[in-house]
Amino acid sequence: MELFTLVVGLCLPWLLGIAWLRAPWLKATDVTWPTLLGYGYLGGILLTTLVMRLLDALGIRLGFFSIGLALLLLTVTGAWLGRREPWPIKKPGADWHSLAAWRKIVYAVVLAAILIRLAGLGLEIVWRPLFPWDAWSQWATKARVWYELGHMATFVPADVWLSGELAGAYTDAAPHYPPAIPLIQVWMSYSLGRWDDSLMNLPWLLCAVALGLAFYGQARQWQASPLFALIFTYFLLSLPLLDVHVALAGYADLFMGAFYGLAAMAFFHCTRKRDFWQGAMALLFGLGCILIKQPGIAWALTFLPALLIVFMPRAGLVGTSLLAAAGVATLFVIGENDFHLFGYHVHLRFAADWHPFWQNMMVMDNWHLFWYLVVAALVLSFPRLLAPSFRSMTVLLLSAASFLAVVFFFTHAQAWAEDYTTINRALLHIVPMLLFYVMVLFREAVSLPMAMTTRRKLT
Repeated sequence: MELFTLVVGLCLPWLLGIAWLRAPWLKATDVTWPTLLGYGYLGGILLTTLVMRLLDALGIRLGFFSIGLALLLLTVTGAWLGRREPWPIKKPGADWHSLAAWRKIVYAVVLAAILIRLAGLGLEIVWRPLFPWDAWSQWATKARVWYELGHMATFVPADVWLSGELAGAYTDAAPHYPPAIPLIQVWMSYSLGRWDDSLMNLPWLLCAVALGLAFYGQARQWQASPLFALIFTYFLLSLPLLDVHVALAGYADLFMGAFYGLAAMAFFHCTRKRDFWQGAMALLFGLGCILIKQPGIAWALTFLPALLIVFMPRAGLVGTSLLAAAGVATLFVIGENDFHLFGYHVHLRFAADWHPFWQNMMVMDNWHLFWYLVVAALVLSFPRLLAPSFRSMTVLLLSAASFLAVVFFFTHAQAWAEDYTTINRALLHIVPMLLFYVMVLFREAVSLPMAMTTRRKLT
């Protein structure tokens, strides 16, 4: 029985997301299966947490039956609304049979490597108790309390808790953080019927699976060949820091990187073909970042300059450049100062130290050769980075990089880079988006000479 309810807990949010992302008004007529599966799980698990928050607000005790029944009713409703939509939507491997035999063999080997890696990560989750520091100091604390009580008890700062001003309140290391991550763990605990600080983290494995499916599906929709798309998917899912956040499950950063990455990939597609479904996914998953972690607010705002470029290509580029220059000048003028932002106490001070970034990105084994690949792609494609077809994508990349630069070069967070505690977790947020951008650059660099050669032959 426990195994059955565990499978239900893992699959029901996935079915919920798939059902509603096929809703008629989203016009999902040109979406590949992997894309729908990837976006479906992450959208479904986030919707599950919103359903739990709604039940709690209505005074309904949280439990497997109450949450599961609500999810089931929503899934059936979504499936009924999308009953007239084409099913399946679009086959991603229409050109699979035209591949050479050696490409099929390499494809099978790469796919096997991905599956073996994911299986190993799944075993790490099952075997290892809740280990990471933040996982048990600020996320699972809420999950355990809410699971035991059956409702979302209030968490307050330590000084408020010690004063006794709020009866029945609790405290932990980050009482102001959004509740999505602990609610995922609460749902899994109810699905198990008991508290298990290992098995409740299986959604981290499914998050990696969904991220890989979405990345591959979106790459195929960008007209990348099956092998090319799968190789870059392997690059993503084999990154050491990403795998660490799956194996040492319980942090919010993997979900943050997945949501931001899926929003960015959909945004890239939307700006390219003005596809409504992709635009809706960019909006929904961009806003979803806000529900994952406090910095998600800033990550969602990084889309605004790129969106401005879409609607006003030339004026927007000039405007964002001027605003960026004015923002940097303002930071220097303000000097050292203290204020509160997004629940954080921020101390402004400029101290650019590149050494931690060089060590973590280029020297240490945290990212394999990922950042060398990024540099190579940018150098080879430099003349085209601000071309009309790449402009909005490049501006989004620059916006994301600017946010990290402000955090680590202009605030006290520089200390978290110097001691190597936060630097890689922050970089993880942009890695899926950045790798997709790099894949697009390499694909265009490869396809352009091939197209020119074909044109010469025809003439």
